[in-house]
Amino acid sequence: MGSMSGIEGPRSGGRSDADQALDNALVDPAVHADEARIHQIFARLRAHDPVRWTEPEGYRPFWSLTRHADIMAASRANDVLVNSRRLNLMSRAQEAEAKAASGKYSRMYRTIAHMDNPEHRTYRGVTRDWFMGRAVNALDEQVSAIANHFIDRMAAREGEVFDFAKEIANLYPLRVIMSILGVPAADEPFMLRLTQEFFGAQDPDLKNDAAEGRSFDALPEIFDYFTRLAAECRETPRDDLATVIARARIDGTPMGDLETASYYSVVATAGHDTTAASTAGGMLVLMQQPEMLDRLRSDPDMLPRMVEEMIRWVSPVKHFLRTAVQDYQIGDITVRKGESIAMFYPSANRDGDVFPDPFRFLPDRAPNRHLGFGFGGHMCLGILLARLEMTVFFREFIKRVDRIELAGDVRRIHANLVGGFKQMPVVCRIRN
Repeated sequence: MGSMSGIEGPRSGGRSDADQALDNALVDPAVHADEARIHQIFARLRAHDPVRWTEPEGYRPFWSLTRHADIMAASRANDVLVNSRRLNLMSRAQEAEAKAASGKYSRMYRTIAHMDNPEHRTYRGVTRDWFMGRAVNALDEQVSAIANHFIDRMAAREGEVFDFAKEIANLYPLRVIMSILGVPAADEPFMLRLTQEFFGAQDPDLKNDAAEGRSFDALPEIFDYFTRLAAECRETPRDDLATVIARARIDGTPMGDLETASYYSVVATAGHDTTAASTAGGMLVLMQQPEMLDRLRSDPDMLPRMVEEMIRWVSPVKHFLRTAVQDYQIGDITVRKGESIAMFYPSANRDGDVFPDPFRFLPDRAPNRHLGFGFGGHMCLGILLARLEMTVFFREFIKRVDRIELAGDVRRIHANLVGGFKQMPVVCRIRN
């Protein structure tokens, strides 16, 4: 089970320089942006140290989980491994900033991702029927119109080099989620900034746009924006998701302002960033392997399976943390009460014990038990919406775009929580 099997007493001590370098790499945003390097690290850990005690410099320690089976088991153990203690990897300095901000601002985020049962189950239920029901399928026409709006933008740039990541993939799902929430298009730049700040942009190229990477100074502005939106929906109810959230009742009483604003925030951010990354990453595959585009055109019915493979391939969410409220056993490793585990989803999605030929993109892969949406009680609520957005975009794309090719270097966002693309220059030819 790796170098820490059967350890008793203090977890640290006697670590080599190589061990320290590996631990540092596991939290390094730049390493997560280097696909070859991070997957080489994950492959080594799955084979030799799948439950690894990890002590990065400047971070509180944790256990790294890299195998699909272990991450699925941990994801099921919601009453033993909880979210509220520590949700994502932050350095000690970043944790100190968050603590200081919680004293400075009385209105911090409190999303369903930070909650545990039974509270999590109750708050998740507010939008479960909307996200998991017929409401999402009814959006097909609306989403198709938005997809074609952005393909129109591509058509207008036919023969020119443009940035697919910045101009199309990052904006398309944002427009979808904003339309669902009733947010005007003019406010989308604000929402894009919110997304970067919410996830904490760690990329040196994005720091100026994200208030130096992890600032909480925008919290009052964000809170006030969504509080106004909720008030509007309560005064003039609409048949949309924004009104569902605004009029929600928890145990018979209206949901609090903090929880309401936080609910909007997580829908706006999580509903945008991951789909943007998967759409761009899926397009990258089609450009790197143009025969895939030909196959898709000859057999459009394979699109839903291809979308699932795109999500597995990209794995935009890099990790989440859980903390043990009692001892938890993984094989011969005991995660002690108070210790945290990091579930590395990109590693699980390349696990050869689950995915035959895991480093090959197979557009008709079935079954495809990827963990791109997580698993268990905290599985992403927006799974159906994300699938719809990607399916609709590529469905409309193959109708209208004849060819698309890379026209320069692809650059990935440096992030260890939610990854994506910051540059993808392309040139396209529209179908006659």
